[in-house]
Amino acid sequence: MARGLQLSPLRTKTGHLKGIKETCPICTREFYPQGMHRHRAACETKAAQARAAGHPYPAAQRLLQAAGGSRHAAAPIDPATSATTIDSINHPLIPLAFPNAPAYPTTPASTIPAVPIIPTFPSAPTSPTTPAATPTIPAAPAVLAASRAMPAAAPASAVPSVPSVPSVPSAPSAPSAPSAPSVPSAPSVPSAPSAPSALSAPDDPSAAGTTDGAQGQADANRPPEADSIRVEYHPKSGRAPRVFKFEEFNRQLHDVPEAPIDEEPHRPFRSRTDFEFAELVLKAALSKDSIDTLIKMINRIAKGEDEFSFTGVADVQTGWMRARSKVTSFKKHVVSAQYKDETREFNLYTRDLWQYFADDILGNPELIKHMEWDAMKLSRFDGERAEWVQFYDEPCTGNAAWRIQSELSDGVSPLLIILYADKTKLSSFGSAKGYPVIARCGNLPADIRNGKGPGGGRVVGWLPIVPEEESEKNSTAFANFKRVVWHESFRKLLDPIRTHSHTGVTVKCGDDKTQSFCPSVVILSSDYEEQCMMSLIRGPNGFFPCTVCLVPKTELSNIMLDFPRHTAEGAQQILVEAHAQETAKDREAVLQQWSLRDVQNAFMELGHSDPYLALSFDTLHAFHLGLWGHHIWPLLKACLKGMSNDIVKKVDSRYNSMPRWRGLKHFKKVMGITFTDGGKHAHISRLFLFATHDIITEASAPVVYELLHALRLYLELDIYINLPLHTDVTLADGENIQVRFGEQMEVYKQAAQVDDPQGKNWNFPKMHSHKHAFDDIRAKGVARNSVTNPNEAEHKPFKKAYTLRTNYRDVDVQLLDFDHICYVAVYMREQVDRLDEARAAQAEAQKAPAQPDPEPIGGGHFSLGTKQKPQTFATLQSAHADDIAFQNFSTRLGKFLMQEFRQHERSLPGGADIKFSPRDMITEYQMLRVNYESMVDWKQATDLLRCNPMFFGQPRYDCVMISTATGVNYFGRLLLVFTCDVGGKPEPLALIRPFEVPKTPMSKKDRDLGFYRLRENRRVKSEFNSLHSVLCGALLIPDFEKDGQFLVHDLVDSDMFLRMKEQMLYRT
Repeated sequence: MARGLQLSPLRTKTGHLKGIKETCPICTREFYPQGMHRHRAACETKAAQARAAGHPYPAAQRLLQAAGGSRHAAAPIDPATSATTIDSINHPLIPLAFPNAPAYPTTPASTIPAVPIIPTFPSAPTSPTTPAATPTIPAAPAVLAASRAMPAAAPASAVPSVPSVPSVPSAPSAPSAPSAPSVPSAPSVPSAPSAPSALSAPDDPSAAGTTDGAQGQADANRPPEADSIRVEYHPKSGRAPRVFKFEEFNRQLHDVPEAPIDEEPHRPFRSRTDFEFAELVLKAALSKDSIDTLIKMINRIAKGEDEFSFTGVADVQTGWMRARSKVTSFKKHVVSAQYKDETREFNLYTRDLWQYFADDILGNPELIKHMEWDAMKLSRFDGERAEWVQFYDEPCTGNAAWRIQSELSDGVSPLLIILYADKTKLSSFGSAKGYPVIARCGNLPADIRNGKGPGGGRVVGWLPIVPEEESEKNSTAFANFKRVVWHESFRKLLDPIRTHSHTGVTVKCGDDKTQSFCPSVVILSSDYEEQCMMSLIRGPNGFFPCTVCLVPKTELSNIMLDFPRHTAEGAQQILVEAHAQETAKDREAVLQQWSLRDVQNAFMELGHSDPYLALSFDTLHAFHLGLWGHHIWPLLKACLKGMSNDIVKKVDSRYNSMPRWRGLKHFKKVMGITFTDGGKHAHISRLFLFATHDIITEASAPVVYELLHALRLYLELDIYINLPLHTDVTLADGENIQVRFGEQMEVYKQAAQVDDPQGKNWNFPKMHSHKHAFDDIRAKGVARNSVTNPNEAEHKPFKKAYTLRTNYRDVDVQLLDFDHICYVAVYMREQVDRLDEARAAQAEAQKAPAQPDPEPIGGGHFSLGTKQKPQTFATLQSAHADDIAFQNFSTRLGKFLMQEFRQHERSLPGGADIKFSPRDMITEYQMLRVNYESMVDWKQATDLLRCNPMFFGQPRYDCVMISTATGVNYFGRLLLVFTCDVGGKPEPLALIRPFEVPKTPMSKKDRDLGFYRLRENRRVKSEFNSLHSVLCGALLIPDFEKDGQFLVHDLVDSDMFLRMKEQMLYRT
């Protein structure tokens, strides 16, 4: 591997310490040296303002650090460390914001009585009655070491028996928050004695993880080499730490006996042709008439050539009906809830959640080999810093999996469940809606978990949607009722795993080995609206609108402050205190001051599952559709439209003229876009700076220019949050950018307030939610584990099926039936492909040994495509006679090759100088595929580059980054990619136009907007390069203000972003 792609060095090229922070003497926060000067000035200003207002700003910040409320520390929930939790909950900044607010409850969960009920909703506030005590489910064998068990829910008719809690006089009222009584500790509930463990350890704990294979023979005690990977398994897994050479490490492979091959995977269809025909018409969503017509045609043409037995669409449907039992199917439930004086019923559809995981995931022999059973800590040895650097990617590498396994008995592994829920419009006008719940297994690697195969996301529930009633639009009781229905539905969905989440369960897996699991909901993925439903907070109008922490609604835009987190224990105690009040009005007052709903949370009844810890940041809704799409983008568009219509046309023209790049969407117009999906919003935002930097300037629009500066930091923050692999270094860098973004937004807001005192209010939840993004990464792995993008993609098949495969009546049943058949088809396709692969491997083994293929020209680093007809040097030079870049082509090429051969100590062919005659042949290629090691996750990445005079109607000559012996990379544009024969061997070469960095200092605009500026080399019009020196592709955007200058698009992907960070160090 390339040693030049190690982790960040201890010192940068300018001598700054990298990865080591300094402490601000005012607020005790930590920053990198290059960012301290920005923070120090802002901190001194805020401290002065706080002192003038009578608020001890610096002292409050120091108390925050002392209380363990630092943004860099995860809030532990292990009962053994509950003292830390209590300290962080009694946060000094809560009384600072709300002087008369009550203290957040801190009683341990084991002493809080559960309120597992569905409250009733009277027409008017009345004093509640107290019926018989709520029954509880008998305790299962206690095999989990530290389970914070909650009793299961009681029937809807039950009302809790709540112990009497003495009331406390109300504190004086304050303008910023209502007064409310303090919550005393709830009476202790004796815990049941633990039963002996009923679970057995795995058959072979040392072989249970996917890193234990032939490549794992490295000795953990040997001195580490640079880039070595260290794996520390959880102590309760019984597996010793391992150290691997970088090239030996592969977590997705380990030795598993091959499962028997099903020789007839197409059954119950009569033949494979029948199955593949049924699969085809399923994917094509053909109507019944179309299927009948197609079958008749096939029977007429191919009668007797195969066992194609279908005679009509009924035969296809019969085949799918017989195959339904291959995977877990849906069941219908009726959920009832009381509202006012009536009981309302709703239909709910679920797959048995435990059966789905036990049979379809754990029982699949192809998936089981990829499973990672145990929590682990991964580190890579930084040879330059001579230390191990921890990194995070999959959920099992996060702190949450480690904490969960710490609570389990030895030999029991956490089964990490990821759940997503979100409503979707099925019809164009939104009159028909669906509410899918999608489950994924966090123990599987991301490419399988987020893929389309059997291990990908699966719809496990279809929730009822309570119809909106205009008369109940602002009714608190009706809002609570909708949440009761939601949580009763989810309670039914989670019911199959509830007992197992407390007691654990042993399963015989697809490899015929037994493994003990404890299912735990570790990630809840959703938009803010659903997060409010899951956490049962009151939403954006409550006093504390964040679903994760207790930030006051007046401080949502201030990400510099830290606040205590919501906890399941605290929320449960508040609910108990509310139900101890004598009147419904008093009960509502207790809940309202904490922004909570009067509903029992279904997730709290699971063991080792805290909904407030599981809720996760989502860039799709919070950033691309939210902060950018609904807030920053409209402001920037309004500014441009306010300038002139010519400016609007100019911006659209520039977007249309942007160079094409694989993976980057191209737009003809953007200024007229009012609604689009989050993916397109993300691409529009990444191009905006390049299209408008000379239009929105400090001179023309000084206030909006500050927002443009903030946009650059937002885009960098978006890149950091979405990195597919994070180290301690990149997490610290990302948090530094997050702070700078917050500071720059404060600069913009102050400037905007002077310009318009009644302007935009930035205190909204999606301005704040990214504050928890990096804590989420440390806890649950990188953002791709919890973002909603792969789940949102599952909505499209339902929308298409609604139009093509339903009669628009009782659509829930028809859609779920279609979804189940699609799932069966995916499962059967995997079995058919597996059979084909086995037969192909068997046939290949029986063949005579073949001659090894010759090594490709690029040796794996690159490959050439779109080969053109060979031509002579004379023909080539004649075709480019007017292009100065091709002057003296053959002579210059010979001199270049002479220099290359001597520099690399290669012998000259025949010992003579390399010269080309006009009749010598040259072969042009118009496509170059470059493979390189990503700086982000150290895996192979590929750029597909074009050097084509006419590609889809336009010339396209991509740019590349070229490596040099000095380590300072430079950029060039491909003019010609070719091979020519030298000594009987083809030499892969490129003619490029090099770029250079301007000698003038960087302008303030370039620094603010993060531009890396290049210009065409004025001295060298073209030069030759070996394709072996091409490092990767690069996207260069023309500077529309200055002819002949270009800007490197470092935001096009995360690898280029990190490369340009290093490149900027060389320049500075």
